[in-house]
Amino acid sequence: MSSNEFIGALLVKSGITNADGLARAFEWQSREGSTLGRALARLGLADESAVTRTLASELSLEYLGDEPRRVDEAVAALLPADFCRKRQVAPLGVDGQILRLAVIDPLDFSVLQDVEFRTGKTASAVLVTETWLERTLGLLYPDATPSYDLLASVNPAGEVEPSVENEYDLVDPATLAKDINLPPIVRLVNLILSNAAKAGASDVHIEPQETSVHVRQRVDGLLHEVLTIPHHLQDQTISRLKIISRMDIAERRKPQDGRSRLRFEGRRIDLRVSTLPTQFGEKLVIRLLDADAAVLPLQGLGFSVENLRLLHSFLSCPQGVILVTGPTGSGKTSTLYAALNSIKSPTNNIVTLEDPIEYHLRGVNQVQLNTKAGVTFAAGLRSILRQDPNVILVGEIRDQETADVALRAAQTGHLLLSTLHTNDATATITRLVDLGIQPFVLASSLIGVLAQRLVRRPCPSCAVSEVPGADTVEKVGGWSRLPGDGQWVTGRGCEKCQQLGLKGRIAIHEILQITDEIRELISSRAPEHAIRRAARRAGMRTLLEDGIAKAAHGLTTLEAVVKVAALDEPIGADDLTRPPAIVAGAAVGEARPSTPGATAPTTPPAATERPSPRSGPRRVLIVEDSATIVSVVKYFLELDGFDVLVAEDGLLGLEMALRERPDVIVSDVQMPRMGGLAMVKALRASPRGAGVRVLMLTSESSVESETQGLEAGADDYIPKPVEPRRLAARIKALLARAPIATDG
Repeated sequence: MSSNEFIGALLVKSGITNADGLARAFEWQSREGSTLGRALARLGLADESAVTRTLASELSLEYLGDEPRRVDEAVAALLPADFCRKRQVAPLGVDGQILRLAVIDPLDFSVLQDVEFRTGKTASAVLVTETWLERTLGLLYPDATPSYDLLASVNPAGEVEPSVENEYDLVDPATLAKDINLPPIVRLVNLILSNAAKAGASDVHIEPQETSVHVRQRVDGLLHEVLTIPHHLQDQTISRLKIISRMDIAERRKPQDGRSRLRFEGRRIDLRVSTLPTQFGEKLVIRLLDADAAVLPLQGLGFSVENLRLLHSFLSCPQGVILVTGPTGSGKTSTLYAALNSIKSPTNNIVTLEDPIEYHLRGVNQVQLNTKAGVTFAAGLRSILRQDPNVILVGEIRDQETADVALRAAQTGHLLLSTLHTNDATATITRLVDLGIQPFVLASSLIGVLAQRLVRRPCPSCAVSEVPGADTVEKVGGWSRLPGDGQWVTGRGCEKCQQLGLKGRIAIHEILQITDEIRELISSRAPEHAIRRAARRAGMRTLLEDGIAKAAHGLTTLEAVVKVAALDEPIGADDLTRPPAIVAGAAVGEARPSTPGATAPTTPPAATERPSPRSGPRRVLIVEDSATIVSVVKYFLELDGFDVLVAEDGLLGLEMALRERPDVIVSDVQMPRMGGLAMVKALRASPRGAGVRVLMLTSESSVESETQGLEAGADDYIPKPVEPRRLAARIKALLARAPIATDG
């Protein structure tokens, strides 16, 4: 009897599976090549953890649970990454001469012998699941990126379509060159792109090195290496990408630009491809643009209440120029699209001129820049002005000609939106004057400038309260710049965020409103710092200040803010080294960082208290994707005197809940992007949302569903269809309850 058959017999004996299920698992195992536990799990016949736990019990071995364990770097260094991946083992710890070793095959004694030979220590086997081992190896050896050999047999989830002038007239793949259309190369390229789409990457970098080709993805603004391709496949891989992007594969000395399309899980993802000759060959960068992505509403982009009010006031103007500034990848286009989406109507003729068209907006006339056909920003804008537009969007102001035409359009009764690359809002004025725009023209045309950056967010699954470090506080200007009741949060790292502690991004903003004083300063060619001081006196909150405010609400971290926002001079700044008496958000019983004059918190953290009573009506946040339910519930709650906020899905609801701190949240269970249960769990994990009352709505009336909701952290549960008066009564009952007790 083989070891696999022996393990199978143990599983049948223990009742994990029967003979028929075991036979099916053997067949799947021989075809896919994995452990018997994974085979049973993939076939839906048994739980992988239960299988491994049973084997450990039968064989008197130690079993590790499903959560990854921390391993010292010195222990991980005992065995090389390639050996551990090949032999399916992982070092766990050392006790004298005993090395605890995670294994998935308890009867393969040759593995223990190899480990003992390599380390000079006695190996003690600890049984783990194959899934646990894969996850742990990824944590132990993060720099051991997958090679082409490991992925050669993987089938990609996406399929690339060559770009053509007419998207409905696709090129026949049979016409592509045979030497680069071989199945392994096609599979490799599709795999690179579909994996990037699955990871939510914005860019893919393919970088030739001396002996190999490295593939990196940019996710949430950071590049990660994901694949190493052998050097002998470099030319075929790059040529394949160039042909599907309609580039000249014979030209390798000049930079080129092209485009293609990826179909992934029913979505259309446009690919913008550029090449650059380097020392070891052509480097490719691929920008991924989800053509089917929904445009978020303005209130879902992280604006503060005051900044959102200002932006809405800009968009309500009948004419003038609104500019959005920031570096590449700071979310300028998403903001402009959301702005257009908020003002489009049957009475408005909105025309855009873009390069490229990143998202399709229904009801908006979008024009693609085409320099070969003479459609530049300046020439295209002149043509648009003859199309009787109300609102115009120009993708970017790059030169004096475009700026002149844009400002002239604003002076003739059009509202024009565009982007510019500057460091902050006030630098935009200097930039336009440097382009040759007359200051009096600029002063009479400009309505406002929005500068923004994207900062990374704490992972909601592993976020904990933590006071910012002294070095970080010094970078933002000292303790006096921080609010005393800040709810500071950081991510500890978990499987969902790949142990980074960060997941997703949110924007920080700086809005310059062109007041009469600032208009006079522009006309008189006042220096940039004078304009900035006037804007600050008028109430402008800088990028750094907006970032600090969002970090104090647990929406980002202070470390993420200082990476993208420069230190500014606070108005009436105090001593930069003076700490506040108590820093809110620290865990109970933990001392603040060692800072002169610092004292440990002596009261329960404000993070777990109920929101302080606000004057005016009580606020209710409705998180529901059904417009019908929202309209009915909102109507009746407002009749009862409630102030009602609305979010279309759980992710937006979580952001609004942490930012606005409503008195009660009414949330559906099933929603896109993030469900109600996940939202409540993330809300309860955040110090800022710990005390908000939550009432769950569901179409399921089972005890199990209600139990899940209450265990997730909901305070009440009500089935659909919702009777408005009953719902209002339940909300009032929640508000009448005593505040949630806090540990003290």
